[in-house]
Amino acid sequence: MKLSALWLVVLLFCISCAGENPSHENLNEKIEYLIDDHRYEVALEELEDEDIDDPAIRELLEKTHLNYGLYNMNTFDEREMRTRMNDALRQFTEVLQINPRNEVARTNIDQILQIYSTIPDRQPEEDVVERLREVGINPGS
Repeated sequence: MKLSALWLVVLLFCISCAGENPSHENLNEKIEYLIDDHRYEVALEELEDEDIDDPAIRELLEKTHLNYGLYNMNTFDEREMRTRMNDALRQFTEVLQINPRNEVARTNIDQILQIYSTIPDRQPEEDVVERLREVGINPGS
């Protein structure tokens, strides 16, 4: 009787774990670590070969791009401000490609574009403008 009770416990444990994906848990931990360490390019490389249709992977991509954009926006040297802002806009448009409802990305895009609007004859780089238009944002209008 003890043996069958043990098997029942093992069976119940296996059933309860069936919905979990250990590889996602490991990947999630790895991506979290890389984001915390500001190694966004490495995190994106780790996600490169994953299934983009998997909601967990999409969430990790969205989070990585969003944090990368915030990092670019908030840590810069004055001499490279334009480069950082363009890079931030690129990351935020990637976020909106994944999740068009991401308000943090939209708010930060608006903030960067407002700054650009105060500087005569300055706008984001052309590839950034094109990416913004792809997600329904028309800079300068």
